[in-house]
Amino acid sequence: MSAERIYRLLLRAYPPDFRAVYGREMVLLFRDQCRESDVRTFGFWAAVIWDLARSAPALRAEAWCTRGRESTRTIEVIMKLAGVLAVLLGVYGGVSALTEAVAGMRGTPSGAYILAVLLGVIAAALLLTAGASLLRSPVSGRPTATITTLASLVIVLIARLLHPWMGMLALIVGIGFPIVLLAALHWPNRRGPSTSQSA
Repeated sequence: MSAERIYRLLLRAYPPDFRAVYGREMVLLFRDQCRESDVRTFGFWAAVIWDLARSAPALRAEAWCTRGRESTRTIEVIMKLAGVLAVLLGVYGGVSALTEAVAGMRGTPSGAYILAVLLGVIAAALLLTAGASLLRSPVSGRPTATITTLASLVIVLIARLLHPWMGMLALIVGIGFPIVLLAALHWPNRRGPSTSQSA
């Protein structure tokens, strides 16, 4: 195996982006070193490996940190969008429950109906809280958003079992959106270690 081929294999210790920019120049410099030195000596390869050991780990760590920051920024954007959607749908859920309460007061509503509508208002308030916590702090607000979203989902399911007053859109908002939001809140946790280190 030629010295240059061995050196090209050693260059794989550097991050791909770094190799794409500087790899060709490094190989050309190595060729010059090969012409000036004896590549069969231990000292030549010890110097090459020492240079690699000094620079490659630091560049790898820098690349991982950069990737982690980019992942964190992406997660923050996703969480802010989820927060805006949660606030909007929480407002919709609250208005829907209050409209149902006003409509139900015209007749003689049962206790189960009143409790179901009240639970709908609470669920909407919890969804608003989840959205507000994500908007305030997209990364550190995720635990609060998870708890309040889960509570909202459970309360909507209880309200639906007590009295089926919700229309199809209210059900999608009350059940479908919290499930999607919970999946989005936990999806970034299953990404690589660079995300969890930077978050």
